Amino acid sequence: MNAIALGIGASFPLSLKVVAEVCEADGDAVSSYADIDLSPIYKALEILRARFKFGGVAVRFSGDLPTAGGLKSSSAALNSLILALNELFGLGLSRLDAARLNAEISKAVGISVTGAFDDATASALGEAWLTDNGENALLRKLDVSGAALVLIPPWGKGRGRLEEMRAVAPAVRAAVLYALRGDWKTAMAINAIAYGFALGYDPAPTIEALRMGAVGGVSGTGPSHVFVADDVDKLYSALSRYGRLIRAEIPSGPCAVT
Repeated sequence: MNAIALGIGASFPLSLKVVAEVCEADGDAVSSYADIDLSPIYKALEILRARFKFGGVAVRFSGDLPTAGGLKSSSAALNSLILALNELFGLGLSRLDAARLNAEISKAVGISVTGAFDDATASALGEAWLTDNGENALLRKLDVSGAALVLIPPWGKGRGRLEEMRAVAPAVRAAVLYALRGDWKTAMAINAIAYGFALGYDPAPTIEALRMGAVGGVSGTGPSHVFVADDVDKLYSALSRYGRLIRAEIPSGPCAVT
Protein backbone atom coordinates (compact mmCIF):
# COMPACT_ATOMS: atom_id res chain seq x y z
CA MET A 1 0.00 0.00 0.00
CA ASN A 2 1.50 3.27 -1.16
CA ALA A 3 1.74 5.78 1.70
CA ILE A 4 1.65 8.96 -0.39
CA ALA A 5 -2.11 9.56 -0.12
CA LEU A 6 -2.54 9.11 3.64
CA GLY A 7 0.91 8.64 5.16
CA ILE A 8 -0.01 5.04 6.00
CA GLY A 9 1.62 2.28 4.01
CA ALA A 10 2.10 -1.46 3.93
CA SER A 11 4.83 -3.59 2.43
CA PHE A 12 6.01 -7.18 2.38
CA PRO A 13 9.52 -8.51 1.69
CA LEU A 14 10.73 -10.27 -1.45
CA SER A 15 13.63 -12.68 -1.80
CA LEU A 16 15.34 -10.37 -4.31
CA LYS A 17 18.46 -8.97 -2.72
CA VAL A 18 20.69 -5.96 -2.25
CA VAL A 19 24.01 -6.66 -0.52
CA ALA A 20 26.24 -3.95 0.99
CA GLU A 21 29.88 -4.74 1.77
CA VAL A 22 31.71 -2.08 3.80
CA CYS A 23 35.21 -1.55 5.08
CA GLU A 24 37.14 1.34 6.58
CA ALA A 25 38.90 3.64 4.10
CA ASP A 26 40.68 6.99 3.91
CA GLY A 27 37.59 8.54 2.33
CA ASP A 28 34.12 7.53 1.17
CA ALA A 29 33.85 5.50 -2.01
CA VAL A 30 30.66 3.83 -3.25
CA SER A 31 30.15 1.43 -6.14
CA SER A 32 27.00 -0.38 -7.26
CA TYR A 33 25.88 -3.30 -9.38
CA ALA A 34 23.40 -0.97 -11.09
CA ASP A 35 23.91 2.28 -12.98
CA ILE A 36 22.15 4.58 -10.52
CA ASP A 37 22.67 7.98 -8.93
CA LEU A 38 24.84 7.33 -5.88
CA SER A 39 24.70 10.86 -4.48
CA PRO A 40 21.91 10.00 -1.97
CA ILE A 41 24.15 7.25 -0.53
CA TYR A 42 27.02 9.72 -0.07
CA LYS A 43 24.60 12.12 1.66
CA ALA A 44 23.36 9.27 3.84
CA LEU A 45 26.95 8.48 4.84
CA GLU A 46 27.43 12.09 5.91
CA ILE A 47 24.32 11.94 8.11
CA LEU A 48 25.36 8.61 9.62
CA ARG A 49 28.92 9.82 10.23
CA ALA A 50 27.71 12.95 12.00
CA ARG A 51 25.59 10.81 14.31
CA PHE A 52 27.92 7.87 14.98
CA LYS A 53 31.37 9.47 14.54
CA PHE A 54 33.09 6.92 12.29
CA GLY A 55 35.69 7.59 9.59
CA GLY A 56 35.72 7.04 5.85
CA VAL A 57 34.26 3.87 4.36
CA ALA A 58 34.30 2.03 1.07
CA VAL A 59 30.92 0.57 0.11
CA ARG A 60 30.16 -1.97 -2.60
CA PHE A 61 26.56 -2.84 -3.48
CA SER A 62 25.68 -6.05 -5.31
CA GLY A 63 22.47 -7.97 -5.79
CA ASP A 64 19.62 -8.89 -8.10
CA LEU A 65 16.87 -6.43 -7.09
CA PRO A 66 15.91 -4.29 -10.11
CA THR A 67 16.47 -0.58 -9.52
CA ALA A 68 14.41 2.54 -10.28
CA GLY A 69 11.20 0.58 -10.82
CA GLY A 70 9.13 1.06 -7.68
CA LEU A 71 10.48 -2.03 -5.89
CA LYS A 72 12.19 0.15 -3.25
CA SER A 73 15.74 -0.84 -4.10
CA SER A 74 16.85 2.48 -2.57
CA SER A 75 15.24 1.59 0.77
CA ALA A 76 16.75 -1.91 0.68
CA ALA A 77 20.16 -0.50 -0.20
CA LEU A 78 20.04 1.96 2.68
CA ASN A 79 18.96 -0.82 5.05
CA SER A 80 21.87 -2.97 3.94
CA LEU A 81 24.28 -0.06 4.38
CA ILE A 82 23.03 0.77 7.89
CA LEU A 83 23.14 -2.86 9.00
CA ALA A 84 26.63 -3.34 7.53
CA LEU A 85 27.93 -0.22 9.31
CA ASN A 86 26.23 -1.41 12.47
CA GLU A 87 28.19 -4.66 12.23
CA LEU A 88 31.49 -2.99 11.29
CA PHE A 89 31.48 -0.30 13.97
CA GLY A 90 29.31 -1.92 16.66
CA LEU A 91 26.68 0.83 16.62
CA GLY A 92 24.23 -1.15 18.76
CA LEU A 93 21.25 -0.77 16.44
CA SER A 94 18.38 -3.26 16.36
CA ARG A 95 16.76 -4.06 13.03
CA LEU A 96 13.80 -1.86 13.92
CA ASP A 97 16.23 0.94 14.87
CA ALA A 98 17.80 0.53 11.43
CA ALA A 99 14.41 0.75 9.71
CA ARG A 100 13.48 3.94 11.60
CA LEU A 101 16.87 5.46 10.83
CA ASN A 102 16.40 4.46 7.20
CA ALA A 103 13.07 6.31 7.04
CA GLU A 104 14.54 9.42 8.65
CA ILE A 105 17.47 9.51 6.24
CA SER A 106 15.33 8.66 3.19
CA LYS A 107 13.29 11.82 3.74
CA ALA A 108 16.37 13.93 4.49
CA VAL A 109 18.22 12.97 1.30
CA GLY A 110 15.15 12.91 -0.98
CA ILE A 111 14.93 9.17 -1.58
CA SER A 112 11.29 9.03 -0.44
CA VAL A 113 8.48 11.52 0.11
CA THR A 114 7.13 9.63 3.14
CA GLY A 115 10.34 7.97 4.34
CA ALA A 116 8.98 4.58 3.28
CA PHE A 117 9.09 3.19 6.82
CA ASP A 118 6.86 0.32 5.65
CA ASP A 119 9.40 -0.71 3.00
CA ALA A 120 12.33 -0.31 5.38
CA THR A 121 10.58 -2.46 7.98
CA ALA A 122 9.70 -5.19 5.48
CA SER A 123 13.25 -5.63 4.22
CA ALA A 124 14.93 -5.27 7.62
CA LEU A 125 12.61 -7.55 9.57
CA GLY A 126 11.59 -9.89 6.76
CA GLU A 127 7.95 -9.35 7.72
CA ALA A 128 4.90 -7.61 6.26
CA TRP A 129 3.64 -4.60 8.22
CA LEU A 130 1.08 -1.82 8.02
CA THR A 131 2.82 1.32 9.26
CA ASP A 132 2.22 4.98 10.04
CA ASN A 133 5.04 6.56 8.05
CA GLY A 134 4.55 9.97 9.62
CA GLU A 135 5.23 8.58 13.09
CA ASN A 136 7.48 5.66 12.03
CA ALA A 137 5.09 3.45 13.99
CA LEU A 138 4.06 -0.18 13.50
CA LEU A 139 0.27 -0.57 13.22
CA ARG A 140 -0.33 -4.23 12.37
CA LYS A 141 1.65 -7.23 11.24
CA LEU A 142 0.19 -8.81 8.09
CA ASP A 143 0.29 -12.51 7.27
CA VAL A 144 1.19 -12.27 3.59
CA SER A 145 1.61 -15.68 2.02
CA GLY A 146 1.83 -17.25 -1.40
CA ALA A 147 4.35 -16.88 -4.20
CA ALA A 148 5.30 -13.55 -5.72
CA LEU A 149 5.67 -12.53 -9.33
CA VAL A 150 7.33 -9.27 -10.35
CA LEU A 151 6.38 -7.73 -13.69
CA ILE A 152 8.82 -5.31 -15.34
CA PRO A 153 6.67 -3.78 -18.11
CA PRO A 154 8.11 -2.16 -21.23
CA TRP A 155 6.37 1.14 -20.62
CA GLY A 156 7.98 3.93 -18.61
CA LYS A 157 7.14 5.46 -15.25
CA GLY A 158 3.64 6.83 -14.73
CA ARG A 159 2.65 10.45 -14.32
CA GLY A 160 3.76 10.40 -10.69
CA ARG A 161 2.16 13.71 -9.74
CA LEU A 162 1.61 14.01 -6.00
CA GLU A 163 -1.74 15.78 -6.33
CA GLU A 164 -3.14 12.95 -8.44
CA MET A 165 -1.89 10.26 -6.04
CA ARG A 166 -3.27 12.15 -3.05
CA ALA A 167 -6.63 12.50 -4.80
CA VAL A 168 -7.26 8.75 -4.41
CA ALA A 169 -7.14 9.08 -0.60
CA PRO A 170 -10.81 7.98 -0.13
CA ALA A 171 -10.10 4.66 -1.85
CA VAL A 172 -6.83 4.21 0.03
CA ARG A 173 -8.64 4.90 3.31
CA ALA A 174 -10.80 1.87 2.59
CA ALA A 175 -7.67 -0.16 1.90
CA VAL A 176 -6.23 0.88 5.27
CA LEU A 177 -9.38 -0.29 7.04
CA TYR A 178 -9.15 -3.69 5.36
CA ALA A 179 -5.46 -3.95 6.26
CA LEU A 180 -6.20 -3.11 9.89
CA ARG A 181 -8.55 -6.11 9.89
CA GLY A 182 -5.79 -8.28 8.43
CA ASP A 183 -7.38 -8.54 4.98
CA TRP A 184 -4.24 -7.70 3.05
CA LYS A 185 -5.53 -9.12 -0.24
CA THR A 186 -8.45 -6.70 -0.45
CA ALA A 187 -6.20 -3.85 0.69
CA MET A 188 -3.66 -4.71 -1.99
CA ALA A 189 -6.33 -4.89 -4.71
CA ILE A 190 -7.78 -1.49 -3.78
CA ASN A 191 -4.31 0.05 -3.68
CA ALA A 192 -3.41 -1.39 -7.09
CA ILE A 193 -6.55 -0.13 -8.77
CA ALA A 194 -6.50 3.32 -7.13
CA TYR A 195 -2.84 4.14 -7.68
CA GLY A 196 -2.72 2.41 -11.06
CA PHE A 197 -5.52 4.74 -12.20
CA ALA A 198 -3.90 7.82 -10.66
CA LEU A 199 -0.54 7.05 -12.29
CA GLY A 200 -2.07 6.21 -15.67
CA TYR A 201 -0.87 2.61 -15.97
CA ASP A 202 -2.50 0.02 -18.20
CA PRO A 203 -4.91 -1.87 -15.89
CA ALA A 204 -4.81 -5.06 -17.98
CA PRO A 205 -2.18 -6.97 -15.91
CA THR A 206 -3.96 -6.13 -12.65
CA ILE A 207 -7.38 -7.16 -14.00
CA GLU A 208 -5.92 -10.36 -15.48
CA ALA A 209 -4.39 -11.27 -12.11
CA LEU A 210 -7.65 -10.59 -10.25
CA ARG A 211 -9.57 -12.67 -12.79
CA MET A 212 -7.25 -15.60 -12.01
CA GLY A 213 -7.68 -15.30 -8.25
CA ALA A 214 -4.32 -13.58 -7.69
CA VAL A 215 -3.86 -10.07 -6.33
CA GLY A 216 -1.48 -7.23 -7.02
CA GLY A 217 -0.59 -4.36 -9.29
CA VAL A 218 1.67 -1.33 -9.36
CA SER A 219 4.44 -1.34 -6.76
CA GLY A 220 5.09 2.08 -5.26
CA THR A 221 4.88 4.50 -8.15
CA GLY A 222 5.97 1.85 -10.66
CA PRO A 223 6.41 0.97 -13.35
CA SER A 224 7.07 -2.43 -11.75
CA HIS A 225 4.04 -4.47 -10.69
CA VAL A 226 4.02 -7.17 -8.01
CA PHE A 227 1.48 -9.99 -7.74
CA VAL A 228 0.85 -12.71 -5.14
CA ALA A 229 -0.70 -15.98 -6.24
CA ASP A 230 -1.21 -19.55 -5.11
CA ASP A 231 -0.44 -20.82 -8.62
CA VAL A 232 2.38 -18.57 -9.76
CA ASP A 233 3.19 -20.73 -12.81
CA LYS A 234 -0.29 -20.25 -14.22
CA LEU A 235 -0.10 -16.52 -13.54
CA TYR A 236 3.34 -16.38 -15.18
CA SER A 237 1.88 -17.74 -18.41
CA ALA A 238 -1.00 -15.27 -18.33
CA LEU A 239 1.14 -12.18 -17.67
CA SER A 240 4.15 -13.00 -19.86
CA ARG A 241 2.81 -10.87 -22.71
CA TYR A 242 2.96 -7.74 -20.55
CA GLY A 243 6.73 -7.67 -19.99
CA ARG A 244 9.62 -9.36 -18.20
CA LEU A 245 8.68 -11.52 -15.23
CA ILE A 246 10.71 -12.46 -12.16
CA ARG A 247 9.64 -15.18 -9.74
CA ALA A 248 10.36 -14.37 -6.09
CA GLU A 249 9.70 -15.90 -2.70
CA ILE A 250 8.13 -14.10 0.26
CA PRO A 251 10.69 -14.57 3.06
CA SER A 252 9.66 -15.73 6.50
CA GLY A 253 12.53 -14.08 8.33
CA PRO A 254 15.01 -11.21 8.31
CA CYS A 255 17.85 -10.54 5.91
CA ALA A 256 21.29 -11.91 6.77
CA VAL A 257 24.22 -10.00 8.23
CA THR A 258 27.65 -11.64 7.89
